[in-house]
Amino acid sequence: MVLNAMIGAGMLAAPAKVYALAGGWSFVVLAAAALALTPLILCFADLSSRFSGTGGPYLYARAGLPALPAFAVGWLMWFSQAMSVATLSSLFVTYLAGFVPALETGLPRYLTIAALGVALTGIVLVGIRQSARASNVLIVLKVGFVIAFAAAGVWFVQGQRLAIDQPLPTAIPFAQAMLIYLFAYSGFERGSVVAGEAQDPQRDVPAALIGGVLAVTFAYAAVLLVCMGVLDQPAANDRPLAEVGRQLFGPAGAIAVSAGAVAVIVGTILVITISMPRMLLALSEQDQLPQWLGAVHPRWRTPHVAIIISSVLGFGFAMMSDLLTALTIATAARLTGYVLCCISLWRMSGRPDAPQPRFSLPFRGPIALFTAVLFTGVLALGATKELPPLAAVLAVGLVLWALSRRASSRGPRNSP
Repeated sequence: MVLNAMIGAGMLAAPAKVYALAGGWSFVVLAAAALALTPLILCFADLSSRFSGTGGPYLYARAGLPALPAFAVGWLMWFSQAMSVATLSSLFVTYLAGFVPALETGLPRYLTIAALGVALTGIVLVGIRQSARASNVLIVLKVGFVIAFAAAGVWFVQGQRLAIDQPLPTAIPFAQAMLIYLFAYSGFERGSVVAGEAQDPQRDVPAALIGGVLAVTFAYAAVLLVCMGVLDQPAANDRPLAEVGRQLFGPAGAIAVSAGAVAVIVGTILVITISMPRMLLALSEQDQLPQWLGAVHPRWRTPHVAIIISSVLGFGFAMMSDLLTALTIATAARLTGYVLCCISLWRMSGRPDAPQPRFSLPFRGPIALFTAVLFTGVLALGATKELPPLAAVLAVGLVLWALSRRASSRGPRNSP
């Protein structure tokens, strides 16, 4: 699930979007994003080894922060996943339009997104085992696609296309380019969100985080190498991988790459559709959202109300927003949650009563505080425009939080 979450829209969209901002410095941007992510992954490995319940980042924040900022983490992480669904669904239609151009706009676009939403929501509703099986099938297709694309394209890379022939971008466009790759990496926490339905998450999630990020970094670098080394203008096309296939192998190549890209996107949306409602479930279980949001279906044993609400929001956003807007808002929301989780780990590092980790990060307190400051700086530089909408989203969540607390104070919680 960690691999399936990270090998997705970021890998497909980043080469064009990052090249438009950073040109020949795109590999430096990728390296900077991977370097910045390293302490964050180590912090989350430490945090995930302490807990075995559903909720991931929300549980981590709740253990070390007051109730209100902990709620903000859960709410923003849930919202960020809805925006990620919007981003991926838009990209899904973009690649599918390579086969049927009429699908890219108007009513056909809306119907395509709706059909995708109904199909994936149906899989997620019927049970976690069925969802995991579908995820496993799709990750096999994804990995096969990445290996085939890199192996076929690397022989055609022209070294002169990789030369850096422009000045280093200024701080703001560099940070914005980093945000795109951080979006590509983001989603690693989704494996921990469903930890309550796994067998030994305190052992498995830290290993999955570290191993998954290493594997995905090589995948991103290989795809970027082929796109930059083959295309004259990597930023000129919203489907750079399909354009590589077309230039190297004609229409058949474009079709093959587009088909692989569609599988990549669908797999990532499936993982988000699995994890997104579990965040609402965790908030409901802690009486920070209305209890009915945490209702579990008597037969399927899935949080069916949260699943349906999350899917309607995510796929609804896909119909109303463009790819880049949804991408940057999703990343800003998620990074805010990451910062608060790092602050929580920093606070827990000085508490003897904190849950004990099975993966113990040396110097966790200073590393957690440094990581929180680092990503706060990235947010301030790269997501200034996204902060006011996020404040509005958080305000809506706080109203629901206040109403839920008032309701829970009036009487005991009903047993499931």
